[in-house]
This record gives sequence, structure tokens and C-alpha cells, in this order.
Amino acid sequence: MSTLFNPPHTSQNTLEALVSNWLRLNNIPQIGYIRLSTSATKLSCSLSQLLTKSHSQLSAIGWSSEQVNAMSINNKSLSKQKAQTLAWICESDQHHFVSLECEDYPPLLKQISRPPLFLFVSGNIALLSQPQIAFVGSRKASFSAVQTTHDLIQNLAEHTCALSVSGLALGIDAACHQASLANNLPTIGVLGCGVDVVYPKRHKQLYMDVAQSGALVSEFLLGTFPVATMFPRRNRIISGMSLGTVVVEAKIKSGSLVTAKYAIEQNREVFAIPNNVNNPNAHGCHWLIKQGAKLTEDIQDILDEIPSIAKQPKKADNKTHEDLASDLLLDSVDYVATSIDSIVMLTAMPLNEVLLQLLEYELRGLITSTAQGYVKLKAK
Repeated sequence: MSTLFNPPHTSQNTLEALVSNWLRLNNIPQIGYIRLSTSATKLSCSLSQLLTKSHSQLSAIGWSSEQVNAMSINNKSLSKQKAQTLAWICESDQHHFVSLECEDYPPLLKQISRPPLFLFVSGNIALLSQPQIAFVGSRKASFSAVQTTHDLIQNLAEHTCALSVSGLALGIDAACHQASLANNLPTIGVLGCGVDVVYPKRHKQLYMDVAQSGALVSEFLLGTFPVATMFPRRNRIISGMSLGTVVVEAKIKSGSLVTAKYAIEQNREVFAIPNNVNNPNAHGCHWLIKQGAKLTEDIQDILDEIPSIAKQPKKADNKTHEDLASDLLLDSVDYVATSIDSIVMLTAMPLNEVLLQLLEYELRGLITSTAQGYVKLKAK
């Protein structure tokens, strides 16, 4: 962890300078990241070094007097923001202020066209640098969509080294975070308000659990309450931090599709879950699939596009004869009803051994028996 964000090991002057400098850049009117970056390029300096440039230098590249003066340390509003931020950081060693030039800033987020100048982080800051997959969807999620989210998260935990990211909203966001916590998978909640504001209120416990087991992230100043225009800004961070975004369930006009749009612009993978064509909350996913998003049924579809997140397989022992026989038997059962006679013929195994092994598979949830025969179930 960078010592800049760990108050016990940081001088107060260094911490105050860090916070003050980036808040000053943030307070310049009508200048965002792109203009700041262009200015830094023209003056051959870093973003933070813009603060050391003279009035004449900044005026020469088009800054107004109002913009130059807005960086003043004596600004009352800025002084209040700085005091509030420093007090919050000192409350806990899990409270962090991460600037764009910090080594702990999410590496993928630096690559987007308009990255936040800084992030407030409550929780484990090391998680920001780990591979992440975003899960988004309807706030009024169907039971099927919630179950699909839980299944995907369970398999994400079992088969990948990636963390989950979502927006701590109702519906799919909550399902993502809850499933992650249930499977001991660190999860990151990106907020459309200040990191110290719980929204929605009913998620107070979930908010605390995510902060304790993962991390909460926001670009908004402390104490900022949510308004509608903040959520698209939040969504670009969700997709920007992630290698891929999974849209579980969404309408055509929804925040989830805004997140998918950002992901496409950021050259990230987009995955969409197909659903019942009569479900209006599925239309957004179907539209994305038509536009080229990856039709996603299980974790393997994600691994096919992002193989780098796959866990390294453990060295397999040599299979015994019994193992080989069992695989052959399972392969002989189709996803439509397969008769016992067909299974015996395909495996060339004795009937009593086939029946015994089929019973074991049925108990393990791999197959089910019907009046017409045995049916293989979809692998979890």
C-alpha cells in the first residue's frame, strides 16, 4: 500500500498537500480531465504540476483569470472540502484518497477517456488493482435473473481470480454483492454519491458488509447525496474498472445499457444473458446480443473471451479405470431423455453397474430420471 494513503505512516503535511492539490484541480470551473491533460501536455508537466505554473503560463494556453484563481488555497469552499476529507481519512486506516497519479489507482480506469481525478475508497485498497468483472441489471430484477446472478458469481469465485463489481443499487447490483459475500469473493461497490452516504437506505447492512469484506468507491466529494445525473458518471467507473461487463437483465432504456455503452467505448467485453422474449426486462440484453455482445449462459462464456482470469488448474492425477468409465457413462446421457438400453449399449458396462453409477450422478445433481429415460442437467 502506498504510504500516501495510510495516515499512521504519513506526515500530516504530505497528506494535506496531496488532498489540497487534487481538490484544487477539481475546483477549477469548466475544466475537466481532458482540458487538464491537454494543458499538462502543452506545459510538459504532470497534472499535479499544473499547480506550480504561473498565471501567465496558464493564461498563455487559454485559461481564464477565474480558472487560475479557482486553484487558490484560500478558497473557503476548498478549505472546507479539505478539512472534511482529512478528517474522514484519519477516522480509519481503511479510508483512502487515491489520486490519478497514485500507484493504487485502478489501472484499467486510467485508460478511459475521462477518468476521475481522484477516488474516495473505503475498504481494501489493494482490490482496486485486481482483475474485475462487472455485473449490472434491472433494479426490479426477476427471480430468474437474481438466481442467474448468484450462479454466475458462485462460478466466478470457483473458476476465476476475478473480483465482482457493481453499483450497490437494488436488484441485480444487490444480488451481485450478496452472492459475492456468500461465496467469500471480494466485491467492489461503486457509488453514485459520496462514499460516506448510504444509498439506498435499506442497503445499510450491505454497505457495511461490502466495505468490510471488499471496498466502496466514489469519485464524489464526501457528503454528496445522489441525483439522477450522477449515476451515468458512476456507471463509467463500473465498466472502466472492469475487464468485462455482464448485463443480466435490462430494459432498452436503462442505466445498465448505459454501462454497456461505456464498456464498448472503453474497448471492454460486454456479456448479455438471454431471457424470456416476453419479459420486457430482457429486451435490453437481446438488443445487446444483436449488436454483438457475447450471449452468455455460464462462466465458460466469460472465460472464452477473457481467459486471463481463469484459475490455474491443479495438476490432475492419472485417472483410474473407474474414473474413465464414469466419464464415459456421463457422456452417454444426453440433454434429452436417453433410455437405459442406449446407455448400456454406448458404455458396454454391465446393467447393474450402470444403474448404480446413474443413481450416484442423480444424487449429485448431474442427471435426472424421467419416464422416458435419463436427462443430463446443465452443469453449474
